[in-house]
This record gives sequence, C-alpha cells and structure tokens, in this order.
Amino acid sequence: MDMQKLMNVMVERVLAKRNVTKESVDITEEEKSRIRDVVENIQEEVNDFLENQTTTVSNEEDAEADENNDS
Repeated sequence: MDMQKLMNVMVERVLAKRNVTKESVDITEEEKSRIRDVVENIQEEVNDFLENQTTTVSNEEDAEADENNDS
C-alpha cells in the first residue's frame, strides 16, 4: 500500500530529526501496548474515511451521470 510507505517515510524522518533510535527509546511494555492501540485506532479511522470518500465520489459520479442522461 502506497499510503503505508509514505507514512513510514514521514515517521522515519521525524524520528531521525529528533535523533531517536531503537537503542535510545526506553518505553515499557504497557506504553508500547497503548501506542499500538492508538495507531490501530487511527489506522481504522483513516480506512473508514477513505472508504467513505470512495463511496461519496462514486455516488456523485452516479448522480452526475443520471443528470446527463435526463438531459
């Protein structure tokens, strides 16, 4: 998925800018779990949004086609 690749690049750049490495990060398992949950929730919201955008565009195209056929 291209969006996943783009997101990975952006995250890597932000972390590199702040000099964050795997070795320098000291977080607990609980914190990792909470971060994972947040990321999964955001990912679900983005997927829902993209699905709705596709549906909206398809519906608009259908309505436009109907208007052109009625003319």
